[in-house]
Amino acid sequence: MLLALALIAAGCGGDDDEAGDTTTTSDTTTSDTTTSDTTTSSSTTTSSTTTSTTTEPVGATVEAYFGVGDGSDCAQVDAFPRLLPDNADPIRAAFDALVAGPTADETAAGAGSFFSSQTAGTVNSITLADGLLIVDFIDLRPLIPNASTSCGSESLLAQLNATAFQFSDVDRTRYRIEGSCDDFANWLQRECFDTDRSGRQLDVPTNERASGSGCTPSTGDTLPDGRWFGFITEPETGQVVFDLACWFTGTAAVAAAAEDGEESPPPNDFHIRNASDRLRTVVVGPSTQVVWLPNPGDPASAETVTYPDWLAQQPGRDYKPGVWLDVGNGQITAIEEQYVP
Repeated sequence: MLLALALIAAGCGGDDDEAGDTTTTSDTTTSDTTTSDTTTSSSTTTSSTTTSTTTEPVGATVEAYFGVGDGSDCAQVDAFPRLLPDNADPIRAAFDALVAGPTADETAAGAGSFFSSQTAGTVNSITLADGLLIVDFIDLRPLIPNASTSCGSESLLAQLNATAFQFSDVDRTRYRIEGSCDDFANWLQRECFDTDRSGRQLDVPTNERASGSGCTPSTGDTLPDGRWFGFITEPETGQVVFDLACWFTGTAAVAAAAEDGEESPPPNDFHIRNASDRLRTVVVGPSTQVVWLPNPGDPASAETVTYPDWLAQQPGRDYKPGVWLDVGNGQITAIEEQYVP
């Protein structure tokens, strides 16, 4: 079985905010344009019982799916139960268990995975809306580099999707690294995609490939919790008026710039799309800090100040860069000015 694991490792953001794409990362179903039918059903729909010889936990459980077999089928997985902590979200608990990897006993019994104690705690966030499950990770690439191989990516996706699709409310999955679907997909030598229960990989509209939490949140006069790029048009004591925009990098920037009729690939590997004049009012939390650029042309000049101190610098300031808002519990918790060359 250790030989099989070695073979695997070796072979192995809807509303009208931005014109052109009306689907959203949070609560609108993505168009089912199929780009690939190559994913095997065993990688996403398996529900077989665990082959582990360890004692199963007593009480409510969720399952983490790890690789099994002799290595001839990179997508072969099986279920390994984990006790569901009291008051825990089952989906979050399942993915936290998955990224912690198999136990020593499970490994001895034949379970294998790129996930291990080194990747424990790497889930940033999980959202589920209208059947679309979005799982965002910290940067996994330095931790499990072999996942970029053909067999490795198949094994990784099989474990992720089987863990996700044990929950009946999940119809599609999307995985991201630090808010970027493209970074996750490019790591696996692919383009940003969703996967449905049949294993089909589906196109993701360009707006939903924007960095952070995207740029097409649900309808409303404020912003949902998340990380959002745009422009502060009216900073005030206790609140800001915010013009949400799309910030693209990498292959998403190439696609967005081409769609917008601008130079593609774009200079400096980023593209901003701001096709909506809709404004939102967002409350500023009492302890909000701002990373700002006293010298906009020098990213090394960045300083961290309180929101009132930053606000005092705004009258008469000629340069007003785009910013990132971190929103939690309905309030801004942090602001960061975005340097552009």
